[in-house]
Parts: sequence; C-alpha cells; structure tokens
Amino acid sequence: MTTVSTISSDTTSGLSSTTASSVEALSENYELFLSILTTQLENQNPLDPTDTDEMTSQLISYAQVEQQILSNSYLENLVLSTNNESAAVALSMVGMEVTYIADDLTYSEGDTLSWAFDVPDDTESLVAQVLNEDGDVVYTEELSTTSGSRTFTWDGTLSNGSSAEDGTYSLNLVATDSDGESVDIDPETTSVVSRVDWSSGSAQLIMKNGATVSLSSIVSAATPSDS
Repeated sequence: MTTVSTISSDTTSGLSSTTASSVEALSENYELFLSILTTQLENQNPLDPTDTDEMTSQLISYAQVEQQILSNSYLENLVLSTNNESAAVALSMVGMEVTYIADDLTYSEGDTLSWAFDVPDDTESLVAQVLNEDGDVVYTEELSTTSGSRTFTWDGTLSNGSSAEDGTYSLNLVATDSDGESVDIDPETTSVVSRVDWSSGSAQLIMKNGATVSLSSIVSAATPSDS
C-alpha cells in the first residue's frame, strides 16, 4: 500500500523558506485529506462502499509530490554543502601566492605586466599579442618556440613606440604546430590573495594586483617566497 509520511519540523530544518513552506503545506493538506477520508469511511453505506480506486490514486499523488519536494531539499543541501566547502577553500588561500589563468591584468603607468605559460613540444611559431579593453591589438612580439615554462613581460610600450594608457590589458598567444594547426596556450599570472568577496553569490579571490579570480581559474597556490 502506498503511504505518505507526516513531515516533522526536523525534516524541514536547513531548507530554504520556499521548500520548507511547500513541505509544511503538503503535510497540512495530507492531514486534512486523512481526516476527510476517515470521516467518509466511518459514514459510508455498507451496501454502497466508497470507491477505493480514487482514494488510492490520491494517496499516490501525495506520495509523488512529497518525494519531489524532498528531492529538491536534498539538492539544496548538496549545493549548500558545496558552497560551504568552496568558502573554506577560498578563505584558506588568503595570504597565499596563487597562479591563475589570467584573462586580463590591470596596467598603470610605470608598471610591468607579466604572464607565465607553457610552450608545448612541436610548437613551430609563437606570437604574443597584447590587447586593450576594446580587444584591439596594441603590441605584438614574436617569441621563441622552445618548449617548457616561459614568461612574457610587457612594460606598456605600444607597437608604435608610445606608452599605453592606464587600463586593463590581456595577452593572446597565437601558436601553431609543425602541421600548421593552432595550439591552445593559456596565459597565467601570479599574485597574492588579499581577500575573498561573496557579493556575486560565489567566492571570488581579490588579488593584490587588483584582479578578481574564481576558484576554477586557479592553477596552483603556495606560501609566498618572502614569508
């Protein structure tokens, strides 16, 4: 026989207000249904008993709704647990020197921007392109194709010899292999985590160089060498 459990307050603890309200409303409706059903059975005509098919159908419907609501609550708790773990990881990185995939860096007059990257074997050509906030290439330099870990630094000098304006710049690495096929190389940079920000709804690391970095962009983390 299909049964629906009466949901206690312990079950609804830790749920969002929406899910908890849904669970409580279902429980109240179920109690009302049982009360009406009991009264109906007590007062039914023995010669013309109540159709049990309809009652069974309603019980199954209540069971299905309850299972759906509780499944949603389990997912909410899983998301909450994951977010808590992410928060703990993010907080543990404050003060750490972190290397991360760098989409862009902030430049101010007199600064030198630095990106690290790994050159794969069989790379035949490699060109560094520095782009401004509008996506325009402002500086280009042909780099060595020697495989291994490399670093590219830019002092703000543009291709025409003038100095770059303060702003955000990104590095695009254009590489091809011996077959002329494109090679993906992700530029990285390193800075120290100064604080963690949750205003976007998820943990974001605020770096000392001004960058905002998500946990998914982190390549490695270590204690600063000057500690």
